[in-house]
This record gives sequence, C-alpha cells and structure tokens, in this order.
Amino acid sequence: MIENIEAIKNTKSKISMHGQHHRLADVHEQLEILEHNNTNDFVLPPFQQKLQQSGLYPLKPTGIEIFQVNLGKMCNQTCKHCHVDAGPDRKEIMTQETMLQCIEVLTKNPSLKTIDLTGGAPEMNPDFRWFVEEIKILNKHIIVRCNLTIILANKKYFDLPEFYKQNNIEVVCSLPFYTKDRTDRQRGNHVFEKSIEALKMLNDIGYGKEETVRNCIQPFIYHHQHTYQQIPGVFAHQW
Repeated sequence: MIENIEAIKNTKSKISMHGQHHRLADVHEQLEILEHNNTNDFVLPPFQQKLQQSGLYPLKPTGIEIFQVNLGKMCNQTCKHCHVDAGPDRKEIMTQETMLQCIEVLTKNPSLKTIDLTGGAPEMNPDFRWFVEEIKILNKHIIVRCNLTIILANKKYFDLPEFYKQNNIEVVCSLPFYTKDRTDRQRGNHVFEKSIEALKMLNDIGYGKEETVRNCIQPFIYHHQHTYQQIPGVFAHQW
C-alpha cells in the first residue's frame, strides 16, 4: 500500500501545472496577478512602476545581439520553479517550419551574433541537432541551456557532450543548489547525482575546466573544499 502511494506521488510530481489543471497554468490568471497584484502572498509592484523608478520608461530596445529561441515545453524534468511549466507531459514543440523562419531572420540580420537555445529541454526537440548544424553554417555563436539530466535520460542523448564539442557550443548548465537535498526537492529524486554525473561527462571532453563554480546571479568561488570536490564543474564553458 505504501509503495502504491509513493508511486502515485512520483507520477504526479512528473506532471506539469498545465497537466494538473492548476490555476497558475492559465495565462490569464498569470496576467491578472502581474497587472493587478491579485495575490495575498507578497507585494508585487507593477512592471511599469519599476521601469519608471529605474528611468527606463517607456521601455525601448537599444539593439539586439542575442536571438533566443525556445524550442518547446517538452522536458524530462518537472521543476517547481520552471517559468514555462515544462515537463514530460508537455508536447508543444517548435516545428522545423518555424526553425526555417528563424534561420531566415538570422540570415537577414548579421547583427545577431549569438543564438540562445532553450526550452523545456531543447535537446528533446527532434529537429534540435539539425537546427544547430544549420545555424553553424551561418557562423553564429550558439548557447544551449542544458538541464544536465537530459544527457542521461535516454541512450539517444548519451553523445550530446560530443555533439556540443564538435559544434563548439557554449553549454550553460543549470543546477539549483550544491547539495543533493535542496536540488532534489526542487527538481525531483536523484536529479543531483545525475547532474553531477553529466557534468563529469562534460568535464571529460574539455568543458568546465576552470576551477570556478558559478550561479546565475554572480560568479563566485565556493571555498568549502569538501563540497567543491563533489562538484568539479558546475558551469560548462564553451569548449
């Protein structure tokens, strides 16, 4: 009986908010909260107000150098913090037809030097590798935002580190925390150990050789020697 309950919990944890019909998966509900501060949990100032305080209103583009492409909401993980509510149950992915339109935009706009591929897990899009190779023909710098565990999720992904290396891709790897407990609570059971294993695979072919641990906010060196030895390269630089 206990095993059945755990199985149900594990199954539910792999379903996105969209799949659970959660109210926060509704874009109208999200906009209501953002525009009208419709929440009792915290104070949320309007975006326009923050822009005015920063002297940036009205917001205008100063130029575009990075072209970010979301290849879909399909992902092998279901993270509690995911801003696109990605997961294994999300089937929305970019088609090759849309990718061709992106390539056309890149061809016509040489100022776009860097292409940032994200998701979901962008690698799960069946046209991911084709898209990368087409972009490389245009001599663009490519960033892939990798959740790490995708490399071990299926044997068809085992060669991703080598693919990244061959195409000179900058791999930005995400790991929420440097301890197993907090990472697994946020991303699911065994995510931490699988992430470390994937990082080692990237290290083995040349990624992340600088002895620096970084987070998304500010680079830092983590000085706790015992913990640092467990994480040989949390940020995988361009090979």
